[in-house]
Amino acid sequence: DLRGHAAAWMLDLVDGLGASQVNVIGSSMGGLFAMAFATTHPERVRALGLLGAPAGLDRRFPPFLRLYANPLVVRVISRLKMSPTTLRARAFSGYLPHPERRSMEWLEVAAAGGALPGTGLSNRTLLNAVANFRGQRPGVMMQEAMTSLEVPTRFVWGDHDSILPSAHGADLARRMKHGQLVVIHDAGHIPHLDQPEAVAAEVNSFLRASAPYHASKLKT
Repeated sequence: DLRGHAAAWMLDLVDGLGASQVNVIGSSMGGLFAMAFATTHPERVRALGLLGAPAGLDRRFPPFLRLYANPLVVRVISRLKMSPTTLRARAFSGYLPHPERRSMEWLEVAAAGGALPGTGLSNRTLLNAVANFRGQRPGVMMQEAMTSLEVPTRFVWGDHDSILPSAHGADLARRMKHGQLVVIHDAGHIPHLDQPEAVAAEVNSFLRASAPYHASKLKT
């Protein structure tokens, strides 16, 4: 039950911080955790920001990720050691419209993170819980739950997102009471890597705009 696990994991984190309410910003798989927490414990979330297409929004999944969700395939892939240049060419070329802009220092940090003990097992079990060869599993779908969410929500979507086009975010935002969509030009599935300043500006303006909403809720 990945959805239940994600909500419980986030709740434990927020409780551990001693925070009654938090702003939650999630990207990609982190978006699934963010949505699971917000839809399960909306009273603990002040504002929800989703950067790029979040997992759990649509059953469609790119073919290479469906393959990666296969336990046998991913076990082989996870044993391969990727150099920074290989990481740029193979891993990030599908997510970023300009992987060549990633510095060697950044790629070295990413490669070191991927080589940490337990990372391969974590990737295998997480992707297998999210998807199979047919696409994302029905049990992680949260689109309908999101339509009834009253927490202010902003989707910040790259115009070159390889997972889902921004039209999916626009449709859901229209169906939500406090949903918004912002499309970032020349950005992919990880828009904060492609256009960090533009994404930071959108997130900060969203959080500032959400503050009066919560002040009015507290008064009532």
